[in-house]
Amino acid sequence: MKRNIDLITAMRTFLVVVERHSFSAASRELNIVVSAVSRQVADLEKHFNCQLLYRTTRAMHLTSEGEHYLRQFQEIIARLDNLESFSRHRGEVIAGHLKITTPQDSALIGIQASIEEFLKLHPRVKISWLQLNSYVDLVNEGVDLAVRVGKLEDSTLVARAFAEFTLKFIAGTEYLKLYGCPTHPSQLEKHRCILDSSSRQPGRWQYCESNKEHQVRVSADIEVNNGEMVAQFAAANQGIAQLPDFLVQDHIDNGKLVSILEEFAMPPIPVYLVYPAKRMKSPALEALLEFLL
Repeated sequence: MKRNIDLITAMRTFLVVVERHSFSAASRELNIVVSAVSRQVADLEKHFNCQLLYRTTRAMHLTSEGEHYLRQFQEIIARLDNLESFSRHRGEVIAGHLKITTPQDSALIGIQASIEEFLKLHPRVKISWLQLNSYVDLVNEGVDLAVRVGKLEDSTLVARAFAEFTLKFIAGTEYLKLYGCPTHPSQLEKHRCILDSSSRQPGRWQYCESNKEHQVRVSADIEVNNGEMVAQFAAANQGIAQLPDFLVQDHIDNGKLVSILEEFAMPPIPVYLVYPAKRMKSPALEALLEFLL
């Protein structure tokens, strides 16, 4: 007879094992024997017909399938916790102080407008908002919620998909009339380029060709640490730029900018809301997550 397993409990156990990098450390935190921890992880692997972890006497690592299921389990547990919290706090006045961090210019993906609406509903919630393009350690800095872009490396954070954007090569119409339109990203080194110095690699622009990601090195004729200003310089026909679509769409709509090299566009880039997996979420954070998602 097939043994029934408690999938939710097994998922929670697996998340603790990954966070602690150890079955024995997880058993101490969960106050259960190591064999029970091992059995629950094995139950998950059998249920989903995959290997989640590489285990040796000295180390433990996630498999590629383990990386995939880790994100899924985190999302399931987070949704379940939010539902339970909503049930507990229904009718309760939401109050508290939340510290959040986002990249610069991220307000334009809609998060600022959403938070403004949230604060109208919950006026007793206070927000401290830090906009930085550099990495912030959420646990050590006491940050409740962060917006992260692209591939996530830190598996100790819960990640919830929030939005996505595409990178566009853009230029002003008059600039293209004067200097011509490049037909391949390799030609960009011969053009005037406007760089956003707040990005991780401002002098290396990404593109996709034959389903592979590539980079082209460009030099700056104008360099600004603000994406909106880069878009404005491009709209003033000062050169070519590569920017997220949410920074340039208005300029494209009004005819000041043109999207170029579209056949070399990168795949959409995901945007996540992330928070520490083990920190107890406050009612204010749970309410904000529910509202944003």
